[in-house]
Amino acid sequence: MGAAASSSSSSKKYDVFISFRGDDTRKTFTSHLHTSLCLKGIETFIDYELPKGGGISQSLEEAIQNSSICVVVFSGRYATSKWCLNELLEILRCKQEQGQLVVPIFYQVDPSDVRHQRGAYAEAFAQHLKKNPDNVDEWRKALFETANLAGWHSCNCRDEAELIQNIVSDIIKKLNHEPPRSVLADIVGIEENLDHIELLLEGYSTIGIWGMSGIGKTTMARVVYTKLCSQFDSCCFLENLREKQVKHGLEYIRDQLFNELSKDTSLERLSRKKVFIVLDDVSNTSQLDYLKREAPPLGPGSKVIITSINKHVLDGRVDKIHKAMALSYHDSLKLFNLKAFHENGYKSEYKELVERAIAYAQGVPLVLTILGSFLHSKTVKEWESALRKVEMSSHQDIHPVLKVSYDGLDDEEKEIFLDIASFFKGESRESVIAVLDGCGFHTSIGLRNLMDKALISIDDYHNIQMHDLIQSMAFKIVCQQYKNPEGRSRLWNPDEIYDVLKRNLGTNAIEGICLDLSRIGDLQLSVDAFRKMTKLRILKFCSLGQKRPAVVNLPSGLESFSNSLSYLRWDNFPSNTLPLPFCTEKLVKLCMPNSHLEKLWDGI
Repeated sequence: MGAAASSSSSSKKYDVFISFRGDDTRKTFTSHLHTSLCLKGIETFIDYELPKGGGISQSLEEAIQNSSICVVVFSGRYATSKWCLNELLEILRCKQEQGQLVVPIFYQVDPSDVRHQRGAYAEAFAQHLKKNPDNVDEWRKALFETANLAGWHSCNCRDEAELIQNIVSDIIKKLNHEPPRSVLADIVGIEENLDHIELLLEGYSTIGIWGMSGIGKTTMARVVYTKLCSQFDSCCFLENLREKQVKHGLEYIRDQLFNELSKDTSLERLSRKKVFIVLDDVSNTSQLDYLKREAPPLGPGSKVIITSINKHVLDGRVDKIHKAMALSYHDSLKLFNLKAFHENGYKSEYKELVERAIAYAQGVPLVLTILGSFLHSKTVKEWESALRKVEMSSHQDIHPVLKVSYDGLDDEEKEIFLDIASFFKGESRESVIAVLDGCGFHTSIGLRNLMDKALISIDDYHNIQMHDLIQSMAFKIVCQQYKNPEGRSRLWNPDEIYDVLKRNLGTNAIEGICLDLSRIGDLQLSVDAFRKMTKLRILKFCSLGQKRPAVVNLPSGLESFSNSLSYLRWDNFPSNTLPLPFCTEKLVKLCMPNSHLEKLWDGI
């Protein structure tokens, strides 16, 4: 692996800024270059707005200043644009004052014409002498200086594709591409883990990352993947295999992997391609054996990282195993303080309490994050109370510290949290807000508070995510409501739901049901199956796996649903109309794929 990128580079918002003459290359070369850089994970700024006047905007100046490398695409009419020439002045100012790298690209133009303003560049400057004589000298100097830098000339490449490939490879080397700041946000103390993982990857093709839940295995794999993926022809980071297999089956995982890898090449050509794959949260050997059996061979130099809490899964299936190490005392203190105090230090009256929290967490990042986030802005007495609760539990059990954070929520936030864990993990933030607002909650505020307490996160696709341990704690809370499932507020276990519905055991305690039809046998419902579920807000009958979904029969039809229903999804709904009476006052989302519906209800 290369040396770490410089600290000055890591403070920049963008890896690359592209300066170009819009009319010449906006929809051709520059667009293709921008796409290629982005596909390699290189954060690239490109201004798609048409320039107005000669001066450049403040936002554009800031983009230049916040870029590690500026790529200047000299084309035939580049010098006709006062905008481009002033942009070039700012680029060279940043080069001189900040040490910014500048890479000139001579696209279908001779470098000497740019350097000495000959040909089309001479014609452009003849016009500038008439209209903008005061700026001509500094523009000439800027062109001369930039054209003397090492760069790329389109005439020296076989075609445009080769030119772009060479430019991208050159930029990757110059960047020594480090993880984007968004990936590194709030990450503390994993450098030693990362160094060892990268060292193993230098010598071996397949490595495992093993450790307890919450230790940061996925984070480590994500940082290494983001740092190195630009060095490979094709890449795929496949998260949450354990959960994906339960919900969708192995075929779904295979298809997702192959679809991602075949974006840049055909599957048949993978044996000649350098590929990088991360398989995250592998829970059993059948997952690895199946994918190995189904996948084509990978090309020379390919790398695979597998994360798991089970060392047995990795033994004999990877070349080397990295045991994820807990944080040191110093790093634990730093992470905890960032979460609890939003700074590195703390007031003296908290010293003993902080030491107790660090001792309890034992270097596990998830515990430090959850506990610190919960204790933020709390009084000394509140700290004392919370720490007494968690210290009474076993150090091997993370649930108590998660439960303390849950107990600190208000009643409405608890309901939102349990709904997300039971029904909406992985779904879009916008959709969840709409549905839960329909249930009478103040969802946007609730989500913000859950995020502040580190109980949920929003991914790059604006979907709500939740750590497996936190979801497990939520399930445990619901199960403790009542011994038998019909007395609980939320049902998600297929066997329990099947039993409740088949035996018509529904009660007014049930507020939500999420049933995966691919995980039960065929089911016959009585006409009054939902009659007693008067508080039912969420009903999801969906097919998540690869197996044939169960057939749900309604031989006598179905009586009305609860008036509280906000979300109804029923795949393959067997009737041609919805039951009457049907109250839609709170209904926000109706989803009935592959149903037999001919009309929603009589009259509509």
